[in-house]
Amino acid sequence: MALVFEPLVGNTLVARGPTNLGLYVFGQGDAARAVVIDSGGDEDAGRRIVRECERLGVRLAAVLNTHSNADHCGGNAFVKRRTDCAIAATEIEAAFLQYPHLEPSFLAGGYPQKAIRNKFLMAPPSRATHLLEPPCQFVLDESGTIDIRHGVASAGSRGPERTLRAASPGDTTSPAGGQGAEPASGGFLATVGGGALHIIALPGHYFGMIGVRTPDRVFFAADALAGASILEKYHIFFFYDVAAELETLTMLEKIEAEWFVPSHAEPVRDIRPLVDLNRAKIFEIAEVIVGLVQKGKNGASLEDVVAEVCAHYGIVLNADQHVLVGSTIRSYLSWLCDQGRLEYGFERNRMVFRVRQ
Repeated sequence: MALVFEPLVGNTLVARGPTNLGLYVFGQGDAARAVVIDSGGDEDAGRRIVRECERLGVRLAAVLNTHSNADHCGGNAFVKRRTDCAIAATEIEAAFLQYPHLEPSFLAGGYPQKAIRNKFLMAPPSRATHLLEPPCQFVLDESGTIDIRHGVASAGSRGPERTLRAASPGDTTSPAGGQGAEPASGGFLATVGGGALHIIALPGHYFGMIGVRTPDRVFFAADALAGASILEKYHIFFFYDVAAELETLTMLEKIEAEWFVPSHAEPVRDIRPLVDLNRAKIFEIAEVIVGLVQKGKNGASLEDVVAEVCAHYGIVLNADQHVLVGSTIRSYLSWLCDQGRLEYGFERNRMVFRVRQ
């Protein structure tokens, strides 16, 4: 599949695909250095990233991994071998990058069967060279030296940093055709004031996921929310922590940026309709689960709930989906128990869920 970084605004480029990737260019001319936001799903994606940087005439300085799911870090190992660039991630995501068997093991709740030890759930191992502790800023100087400034204002801050202008509600202008600032002739815009990539925590989908805002007011939202077509087709979008995901959705509504780039949806100027859609789907699934548990005369086991939810939404499971959907439903059940809506007990050594009276 083709991977082409297209200008969105200023020095920020986006490569659209099953997983959208970002590229930000610091400086211009011979000193132009790029930071890529995620590296795609496999070695071929890494190869195409390197080729794109060569086409654009920029030196790849770093990969910023929003999180360690294989479709976001699968190109790391190739890119690192070819360019010796830095790789940056949060500490817990760095562990998954280095030891990719952790993901299928976590999902399976034990040693993973062979069917899920695959490239979809296990990227080639890579080692983070820089650890991110959000909120922080990621900066490159003229020599390409990386400076990570921890404890500074985040993308949603109302502090001393100038607040970003919010887009007008309903503005869905396509980035195609070069909306926004144009690169200078023969190169990229000089980065004003040194420029910094702002890193903020986006908990919920995965352990230590982050979002990245560029100096061009583009916010890369990673897997903090799913696109409308994904929710319509699959309904259940993977979450590790439902409560944290709801907090992240609320936070996304407050971030002011010119563009938002979810990893699995088209870039938009106004993220709020997509936030509303994702929040509504979470509450819908929660009500479905409570209703299914309530229907059981003697409660419902985890396997009962998974089977009934899949039947409700017409989901047919394979090995990968079994662990992804099953893990997500376990997270919903944990959240509903924490909320006091469900409770659980043990019958004949099975965990059984009931509606709390």
